[in-house]
Amino acid sequence: MSAPSPDAGAARGRMARFAVDAGMTLAGLLASWRYLWQRRVRGPRPRVGLAGGVEGLALAILAVSLIAASMILLDPLIPGLRLRTPMWIVHFFERITALGLGGVILWPLGLALLAVLAVKPHLDDMGRRVAAAMVARLGFVFFNVAGIGLFVLVLKYLLGRARPYMALHLAGPNAQLTFDWFALRAGFSSFPSGHSTVVFATALALAALYPRARIALVAVATLVAASRVVLGSHYPSDVLAGAALACVFTILTVKLFAARRLVFAVAGDGAIRPMTGPGARRLSHLIPTSARASALEEARS
Repeated sequence: MSAPSPDAGAARGRMARFAVDAGMTLAGLLASWRYLWQRRVRGPRPRVGLAGGVEGLALAILAVSLIAASMILLDPLIPGLRLRTPMWIVHFFERITALGLGGVILWPLGLALLAVLAVKPHLDDMGRRVAAAMVARLGFVFFNVAGIGLFVLVLKYLLGRARPYMALHLAGPNAQLTFDWFALRAGFSSFPSGHSTVVFATALALAALYPRARIALVAVATLVAASRVVLGSHYPSDVLAGAALACVFTILTVKLFAARRLVFAVAGDGAIRPMTGPGARRLSHLIPTSARASALEEARS
């Protein structure tokens, strides 16, 4: 019997290490989510913007009123808008509209989260603390985007509103109000806008972490949401509904994390502020100690 080749043995060794790392990654991910739910809720209770239930109800009524007004006044003007829009504007929006795709946002977040969890067991004590801080921040954004994105994906297919390009082929004076419940077809999944929900959930989550960038983040989200209207995929009411749902869900997610003192701190009056994250120097601790030592040796030689 011939002895196994060194290459085959090395390949099996790499596969074994990969299996171990994958197992630790999955275990770390599950442990992180258990930690979130089991972590003790602390006082004072976090407060986001509103003073009480009356103000929240008034804001909800205002949002519903704006969406309803948009359905009546603005939505009838949208079918055929793409054909009346200058091509350079259409091409611009065609390039940025992909920023609202769930996969474009969630895949990088998920891979980054898994990568940090995979290297965490190989880090020193400081590296593990930095990794925990990064996992909390990545997990916050991922949970916010994935949570509301999944809800809206189910909701829009259940409601079955005809998209603007479908309304062009429907009879009747109010084709923009056509709802075919449980149609489960892409052409009847207009309300709410999934792209708008995802991009606003991402922008608002990042704005909660980095308040100084909130204007730029919301501006980009607004452009992506506008692209859905110009390209004929959604009505203004679809976009408003998606943005409103993203806003409500982000507020709830921020309060969920802040109540457990994860990512956010809470002042005595309930005001929420983001905790200071690890800087560039501390992020270098995410490189395993052995790898950093090898890099230093190579740099000295």
